[in-house]
Amino acid sequence: FYFDIILIMKKLFALTSVLLCAAFLAACCGGDKKTSAVNSKPETLARALEKADKKCRTDADCVAVNKGCCMCAGYEAVNAKSAEKIKNIWQKECALAACTMQMCYVEITPSCKDNVCVGEPKPYEAYFSK
Repeated sequence: FYFDIILIMKKLFALTSVLLCAAFLAACCGGDKKTSAVNSKPETLARALEKADKKCRTDADCVAVNKGCCMCAGYEAVNAKSAEKIKNIWQKECALAACTMQMCYVEITPSCKDNVCVGEPKPYEAYFSK
């Protein structure tokens, strides 16, 4: 009789363990759809950058915006009015992004050339204080 009880308890323990593991995996893998992958470059951000207005008259019309969720994705020069929409998308899509690379030499200095916003890479020395 005791062996039957022990056998039933073992089966219950095994079944409970399997159910708890399945629930844990479902919670981890199901996840929030708003999370970003490691070093991600969301499609919505890429589309917004493609469509962004890059027309300008002066250097002041141009600003640098992120090309991806992380600093190392680089920057692109766009018209300041388009930058607001891109920055809003960046904040929404990249709020939970995980970035593995912490130091990159990808910053640009935006300027207006031939009525188009362009970005010149910052010189290496500009990253270090004197």
